[in-house]
Amino acid sequence: MKQQQVGTIVGSSVHLTGAIKDTSDITIFGGVDGEVNSEQKIIIEESAIVKGPINAAEVIVSGQVTGTITAKQRIELNPSGSIKGNIDTGELLIHSGATFIGKCNMPDKKADGGSIAAEDELNPEDDSTKTSPEDEEEQEEE
Repeated sequence: MKQQQVGTIVGSSVHLTGAIKDTSDITIFGGVDGEVNSEQKIIIEESAIVKGPINAAEVIVSGQVTGTITAKQRIELNPSGSIKGNIDTGELLIHSGATFIGKCNMPDKKADGGSIAAEDELNPEDDSTKTSPEDEEEQEEE
């Protein structure tokens, strides 16, 4: 019979100061002042308050986080959740009612070199020197 990995659970009456590191999931119901690292998933429950950086493959926030969050795959911020800090992730889901104060960095999924830069899409070149067929007709009539 294969043994199931339980991971780390910080209970609601626990306040931990220091770093937590686990290769499996980490679920936090209480308070943590310090770094939280998992190779898999970190779940910040509604009653949890975390102050410090968080690093994992996936992070789900229903409680309060103050600090940077780095998630290789995705971050999900539930309606009761609050993040005050910068995030870096491949996929981001923010539910209505959630609070996010910070900056978000998401890697370019089209890193093949053939994609258009975001700046080019937001600030296209000034087309005032180019003429459309309608403009050319108006100039001929004059």
